[in-house]
Amino acid sequence: MHTMRHLLLPAVLVLFVTADAYAASCSNATCGGETIAYPFWLANSGPNCGYPGLGISCKEDTPILDHQFHQYRVLRIDYADHTVSLADVDAWNTTCPRFTFNLSPDPNSWLQLTASNSNLTLLYNCKGDVSRPSAVRLDGCPGQNTTWYVLPDDRVTGKAYGYGCEEAVTTPVHLSLHRQANPSIREVLSDGFEMRYDAKSEQCGACEQSGGRCRYGRIEEHGGTEFACFCDDGANGRQTCGDAGSLRLKRQKLYKIASTSCAILICLLVFACLLGYKKFYSFSASRHRSSFQEPVGVSLSLLAGHVGSSSSREDAGLPRHDGDLLQ
Repeated sequence: MHTMRHLLLPAVLVLFVTADAYAASCSNATCGGETIAYPFWLANSGPNCGYPGLGISCKEDTPILDHQFHQYRVLRIDYADHTVSLADVDAWNTTCPRFTFNLSPDPNSWLQLTASNSNLTLLYNCKGDVSRPSAVRLDGCPGQNTTWYVLPDDRVTGKAYGYGCEEAVTTPVHLSLHRQANPSIREVLSDGFEMRYDAKSEQCGACEQSGGRCRYGRIEEHGGTEFACFCDDGANGRQTCGDAGSLRLKRQKLYKIASTSCAILICLLVFACLLGYKKFYSFSASRHRSSFQEPVGVSLSLLAGHVGSSSSREDAGLPRHDGDLLQ
């Protein structure tokens, strides 16, 4: 029985591990002190476990989100309000930001700018003065050979060439810090801007309302994505959790787990029976050999006793029958 307990323990562990394996691949993670949870997911550690485009890379313990082919530092994620604060990696913690990308509104994106943002416009390589009261000149930046300006609005973008500037880039910033008295450009840009994430599809919305999580797997044939509703019970239904398809897939998973566990248990039981039979056979054979050798030992001991008694009679001077016959 002691051996049987040790043999059955691995089977029980396999059963539980197999049943919970689906949750491990999409579990929450941490990067730079920020919790990465649904609908965000670690882009370099497993499958797509959330919304498309919300995969976060953890680079040198810093969460980085790729959005519109540009990298943004993840500052905060508010899962209650469904918002995320981002900062352009080109402008993080610097007084001389050199933006290379304009963030354009995309109505089809899973991330949308909120109303809590305003805009800053930066003008680069200006040959003349920008005659606007709100324009702030940036001087003393490394490698700067021309004049740079920053303005707290985006209406000047179309007039950049009229001011003799070669490039104009507009970036969103948090409206609350922007409106404070005399904030530094480092503070404004490092505080980032806010975006709201949304399911953006009725299919995913229905999945989430049923208690599931949306997953999108890549289809190699045409490069698109395939939707699946991931449920807490491990089922991957096509629509929602609790529907017929999901329940059918759940039963299939349970059947596979049960059949695998039964096969393991049967193999272990057969092995245990063979091991027990081997031990019983060895014990029986040992007892048989002992019982077979015992009479020989007894007869030899009796024979030795008989011989010893005869010698004792001779040594005591008892008459010998053969001597009497000679006389």
